[in-house]
Formats: sequence, C-alpha cells, structure tokens
Amino acid sequence: MASERLVWFITRPERDPKFHQDAIEALYEATEKLSLTWTGNREVHKKFEQVLADKGVKRQNVSADGSGGRTWMAMLRTFAYCYLDENGKIRFTKSGKAILEKREVYLNIRKQILTLQYPNAYFLEKGFRPKFSEDFQLRPVRFLVKVANQGTLNYYLTKEEITYFVMTAQKDDQVEEVIDKIISFREADKEEQEKMKQLIAEKYDHRERSDKGARNFYTAHSDVAHTFMLISEYTGMVEYIRGKALIVESSKREQLNKEMDLLDIKYPFNKRYLISLQRMAENNGLDIHSYKASGFNGIKPATNIKKTEKKVQSVLKSIPEPKSLSKEELIGVLSKVFPPRDSKNIAHDILSKDEYKTLNIDFVEGYINETNDLLFEDKTGEIFKALGFNVTMHPKALNNERTEIDLLISYDDFFGIIDAKRYKGKFTLSASFASHMASEYIPNYKGYDNKDMMFYGYVTAADEFRGVKNLDKINKLTVRNLQGFSINGILLNAKTLLGLLDFCIENDLSPKERVKIFMKAIKNKSYSSIEQLLTEINQIG
Repeated sequence: MASERLVWFITRPERDPKFHQDAIEALYEATEKLSLTWTGNREVHKKFEQVLADKGVKRQNVSADGSGGRTWMAMLRTFAYCYLDENGKIRFTKSGKAILEKREVYLNIRKQILTLQYPNAYFLEKGFRPKFSEDFQLRPVRFLVKVANQGTLNYYLTKEEITYFVMTAQKDDQVEEVIDKIISFREADKEEQEKMKQLIAEKYDHRERSDKGARNFYTAHSDVAHTFMLISEYTGMVEYIRGKALIVESSKREQLNKEMDLLDIKYPFNKRYLISLQRMAENNGLDIHSYKASGFNGIKPATNIKKTEKKVQSVLKSIPEPKSLSKEELIGVLSKVFPPRDSKNIAHDILSKDEYKTLNIDFVEGYINETNDLLFEDKTGEIFKALGFNVTMHPKALNNERTEIDLLISYDDFFGIIDAKRYKGKFTLSASFASHMASEYIPNYKGYDNKDMMFYGYVTAADEFRGVKNLDKINKLTVRNLQGFSINGILLNAKTLLGLLDFCIENDLSPKERVKIFMKAIKNKSYSSIEQLLTEINQIG
C-alpha cells in the first residue's frame, strides 16, 4: 500500500450518525464524567466498550486490550465532538457538550458531518497512521453532495463511481474535474471502464499491478464509500438507495445549491491546525449557535462578486482580526485598493456581521510562513494591536542610542518591549541576547512616554526553545544595573501568540480582558503552545 493516504478514509465502528449521541453519553459515563485519564488507560478503554455494549450500541464482546473502545473514541474525535488535552484527558467541544446535554442533537450532528474535513485535528495527531497526503484540502461530505447534485450526471452517483472517482479527489475545487471523469466513465464501454478503474487502483493504492488491482481497490474502499453515502443521507440533502446509488430528489436540487453556497460562507475550510491541534478541534467542534466563519468569502458587493471577494481577501491578509479595527481604520485599509464608496460598503458589511468577528486564516498562513524579518515584525505588531495594545514599531531610544527594539506595546499607563525573532526550528535565548536585553533595551526604554515599563518579551517563529533560564538572568542583571528595578519577561512562539488571539476572539473578550490575560502569562516562562499558556494562567484546568 501507499505510504500515505491518497483516498478518503473514515473511522467507522458505527456508520449511522444517529448513534453518535449514544457514544458521547457512554464516553461520559465510562470516564466518570471525564475525570479519568484516557491516554494509555486500557481499563477505561474497555469500560467504554462495555458501556456501549450495555446501551446496545455494539455487540457484547469487549476486546481484551480495549481496542474497540479506542476505535469508537477515534470516531468521536474524527467528528470533533472531543479531543485529548496535554494530560491525556478528554475534553468535549461545544458541539459534544450540546449533544451530551440533549440540545439540538440532530442539528449539531449534522453540522459536524458537514464540517468534517481533510485534514482535521485527529488526522494530524502523531498516532494516526498512515497520514493523509499533504495535498488534501477538502470537505468530503459537502464535496460528495455537490457532485451528486449535477444535471449532467442526472442527479445521481453510484457506489462504484464514488469509490473510484469521488473518493480520489483531494481538493474542494476538483468538483468539475470529477464530474468530467464520471461522464467519461459512463460513456465508455465495459473494457474501457475496466482500464480506467485499473489505472486508478495503480495510481492511488499502489497495490499489485494486475487485473486484480481494480477489484482489490474496490474491496478496500467501497465500505468507506458506503459510510459516506450513509452520513450524507443523514444530513437530509440526498437519498441513499442502499448498496447502489446516492440521488438528489428533484424537489431539493435548487435549494441544495443555495445551501451549499451558504455553508461555504459560514463554514469555510479551517486551517487552525497551523496554530494548534487543540484550537483546531475546539473550533471545528463549535456548536451551531457559536460557530463563526474563518474567512471573508461572504462579502458580496453588488457586482463582480468572485473577483471582489478575492481582492478583499488579498487586502485584508495583513490584518489578523479585521473586525477589531474601527470603521475609519478599516476604510483606510480598504481604500488603498477600492474606491471610497465600495470601501465604506465593504467595511460596513464586515463590522455589522458577527461571522466576521473571527481570526483571519489568510493572515495566519502568511504569518507562520513569513520569510522576511521586517514583515514578521510588522505582523507580530498587528497581533498585539488586535490583543488590545497600542503598538509602536522600532521606537527611538530615550538616550538616542542607535539600538532599537522591534516593538513597544502599551496599554493605559504601562508598556513592554518585544524582540521579534524569525527563527525557525529551535530558538536559543543565548547569554548574549540576555545581556543585550538587560544592558541595552531595558535601560534605553525605561520611562518611555512617562509610562511604567512592566515587561519585556521575545516572539519567535521557532517551535522549540533553549536557554529559557536566561529570562531569570535578565531580571537579575536588570536589578543590578538599574538600582533594584525588577522586571519579568516572556518567551513565546508565533503559533502561541496566534492561538491566544484566537482564544480571545472566540470568547468575545474585550481589549482590556485580552491585555489582562497576556499580562498574567508574564512569569519568566516560555510557551511553545497555546495550551501551555492557557493552563499556566488557569484558563483551562
């Protein structure tokens, strides 16, 4: 087989989504209201199986090592009903909690099916093997329904067509490509069809290159197709003629197109896995009332809709949270490209709708992958602005020294200084960096604008840190150099800073509350993940 997944997959101990609620309730019971650790705890895994069996959801045959329980858990994580925290304990997402509490169960399960995507938090976990190809960027159920709802295909798809042509798509924009392949397949004679299937088996499954290849491919993947047909039917969008085909009823066809457009606006492809798998799971698992879009695809000025959308996205990609800007600031950004009237209309649209009160994923991608040092500094500054700080880039030192800190961030009567380091891989807070902060930056900016200097910090693109103990050394040097003046620092990476902003946006925190959370984390400590930071300040326990 291939070393990576090139074909759709889904964990399926139970194919019918109406039993998802039972599984959530069983998990809650088996873990004693989530108090028991899940990771490595085979007794809990077996207990979960037993509770499922007692509920009549699975057969009364509990595995010796709890593997059946782990499979059911994998299904629940696949649909983002829950995730595992850093301590190996289970946490329900908002949709999982809503279902557990019997609040709008069907609508929340339906939403989780329609927002299922490749990749998601579970599929990116270290323990999931084999991994999906990095080319995947697709919402499988929505893709399947879109292909089925085509007049050129007579509004149906066979199980065979789904297995060979739909399930080998890897991107959302391949709908037309897949339709064309299916049309060609239907028009081909029997011999040509077998050749087409054989080529697909060889390309996507890397199995033996023989006349058995196509049959083996179908055997291996048709059950996954069956599962996707079932969960698609659960949404009410399509009908599944068991074992044969997926069809779209004539009365639903026009409305289905409209609903798909709305879904793409409200639930765009989620890339929070770039920040944190936990943030990804939490966001994908938001319930139907708290879910917000993560893009700006919904902005629809009167003309040239698609081109305008792309232009707006391009203009706003340097802003982490456009809705945090004032109307005047937003118009100022937009007016660099759009005429005054359009700028005002688009700004009004963004500021008046809750779905735009969200982290701009285009900014996230650009920031994490930034290759220019100055742009990395500028984007770091934009995040601190969104967190509620006033930001001054490269401020002049009070003593006119040439040494300039990257960012000076202030709030009310206090401020701090930030050194942005675009280091990839590992960042070492060396003795020389520590000495420079203590002997140059801190004394040169102390008293800036007649405000109190309260902290200093480092923001880096690296995932790992060394030399963290030098944060304490900086304070000791400062106490010695500045007659007892004590100051604490913080070291965090870009993903953690983005995760903090995402957390603040999702919880509707005011600028004052955002600043307060950041200040609570300044303890001469480093944070390589948002989970570490939130745990440290008791935002998650």
